[in-house]
Amino acid sequence: MQNLNELLCLAKLAAVKAGDEIMKFYAHKGFDDEILAARSTLPESARSQNCRDFEVNLKTDHSPVTSADLAANAAIFETLKSSQIQICSEEKILGESARMFWLIDPLDGTKDFIEGSGEFCVCIALIEDGRPVLGVIYVPVTGEIYSAAKGERTQKELYKNGAFIPQILAAREYAPQTIISGKRGKNVTAGKLATALNFDIARLSSAIKYCRIAENLAGAYMRYSPSSIWDNAAGEMIAAGTGAKMIDLATLKAPIYDEASLKNNKFIVIAKDFLAREVEILRAIRELNL
Repeated sequence: MQNLNELLCLAKLAAVKAGDEIMKFYAHKGFDDEILAARSTLPESARSQNCRDFEVNLKTDHSPVTSADLAANAAIFETLKSSQIQICSEEKILGESARMFWLIDPLDGTKDFIEGSGEFCVCIALIEDGRPVLGVIYVPVTGEIYSAAKGERTQKELYKNGAFIPQILAAREYAPQTIISGKRGKNVTAGKLATALNFDIARLSSAIKYCRIAENLAGAYMRYSPSSIWDNAAGEMIAAGTGAKMIDLATLKAPIYDEASLKNNKFIVIAKDFLAREVEILRAIRELNL
């Protein structure tokens, strides 16, 4: 394998270049002062007057894809090609099996991008033998970038004026009794588990959920249905780099990222502070038939 730290730096560069492309479209929508202020921290290339409208089309699974998705995808491919490692993207599926490959979601949270909520991100992971060995999540609206490599602790930085500025990762000493659920998931299902565990519920979109686990802002995140592998690989690395554990609820093992199936089973991510309750949490999920 090539030097993992060098590949991580390359992935971070690819993520911010994708974010630059996304913000060219996003800024054209004319959002509020908070978003414009966040955008002002981006490099000049992303703040240029070359902002433009975007088209929205539906893929075969009826999920949306925009011009911003495609522009971000192209930026990532252009940056990562120097690694000479194959790339599997939500917008360009890898056509053959590979022991090692990049797994990317150029714009995770497309619906939130369209709606203007700001809860979208760029996800890049490197997969080796079905497992992530590095991950990067970049939030273009805020400039926050989270990165982790196998065996290393997760790092949080702010990308500002072309530089990566280190930030304090943990927002609090101990994670609260809060379980994260997707904004578009089933409220009833999330409520059952939260009640059984005496947890509160927080609803978020995109892989930013994993970042909140890493920041000690939540105790768990559960996905109640199968999902695409590019939605989760980078996030698992970010969470794991703070001691959190992701469990495939079909196998009760770590999930596998297989370019043949392109799917993960439903799963739960448990923050380090709540791993002592892992058996209790899994029992509740089983008894509730979630």
